[in-house]
Amino acid sequence: MKQKFIITSAIAALFVSNIALADKKMPSATESMLVEQQLEVLKINKDERWVILKDRSGFTKKVEVGEGARNFDQLHVGDIINVNYAETIQIKAFGPDAIKMGKEAEAIFARTPEGAKPGGAAAAAKTIVVTISNIDLKHNVVTLKDKQGNSKTFRPQNPANLKKVKVGDKVAISVARAASIKVQDK
Repeated sequence: MKQKFIITSAIAALFVSNIALADKKMPSATESMLVEQQLEVLKINKDERWVILKDRSGFTKKVEVGEGARNFDQLHVGDIINVNYAETIQIKAFGPDAIKMGKEAEAIFARTPEGAKPGGAAAAAKTIVVTISNIDLKHNVVTLKDKQGNSKTFRPQNPANLKKVKVGDKVAISVARAASIKVQDK
C-alpha cells in the first residue's frame, strides 16, 4: 500500500521557526500541547455501547465505546472521566548524509485490569525523514520530498532559517501523541 506524503502546514511552519536552534547551524523546533479535561457521564446505553458525556462548559457528545474498552459495565451515570491528551512535534534539519530517509513508528496501549474502573492509555510516535529538494529564497518557500518521490512545498514561519539549509539536506519530522482516560474514584 503506497503511503501518501502529507504534512500539515502547521508542521511546516515549525520547520524553520526560531523556537530552538540545536547547533546554531541547522534549524530545529519543538512544539508541545497538553489538554486536560473532565467529563461527566450523563447517559449510558450498555447494550449499544455508547455514553453521553458533558464537559465543564456544558457541551455534550455521544461517544461510541468499542468492544476493546474493558470494564464498560463498571461505568455509571454521574461518574467523572479524566481525559488527558499530549502531543509533541519536533522538526530537525540535518546534513545530507547524517540520517537515512524513511519512516519509523511505535505504539503502546494499556487497559485497566479486569473488574477495575474503566480506563486506559495509548501512546504513539512516528518519524519521517524527507529531503529538501528545492529552496526558493525569492518566494520564501521550501520543497520537501519523501522516499517515494512525493513532494510538497511550504512557506516557513521564519524564512531566515532557509539560509541555514541547502538542497539535499535531510529533515526529520517526529510526532508523538499520548492519551489517557480514567474514571475518577468517588
